[in-house]
Amino acid sequence: MEIVRVDTKVDYDGELYISSDIDNWEELHKREITVVVDVDGSLDDVPTEPEDLLYIYFPFEDDCLPDREKLHGVAVLIATLARHEKILVHCSLGYNRSCLVMGLALTYLGISGVKALEHLQTIRPGALYNPIYAAYLESTPASSIGGGHGPLAETDDWHRDGI
Repeated sequence: MEIVRVDTKVDYDGELYISSDIDNWEELHKREITVVVDVDGSLDDVPTEPEDLLYIYFPFEDDCLPDREKLHGVAVLIATLARHEKILVHCSLGYNRSCLVMGLALTYLGISGVKALEHLQTIRPGALYNPIYAAYLESTPASSIGGGHGPLAETDDWHRDGI
């Protein structure tokens, strides 16, 4: 399991990660990850300690886009929790489904889909090789939760400074 940090800003307490299948829950515990979004087709052996973990199971296949309302609902939830939580989105390999969901979450944090796609493909070479996912993310405009600017709001020097 390779865990890749998506954001690099330190002006808020949350952290965003993507990965392949979870095969080491201790690694997530060490990183203090408190939210897991599982978009893989198989259910993980999820820890059941009360209030230790928010686990969201939203499986879908790589062959087409999932239900848009649910997809964006999960992205909004990630963006909302990103201020204070350490969030991991994972799929089987950590290249397509997890990157699509995380990329959409970035759009709700004020990053354009074009910049989110570019960033994910930079930090995770090979990411979003599914042309349907890449095109969908690329066409998604920057937005924000609650009408203000998200903690990762886009600037001209966004990519140089990292997210």
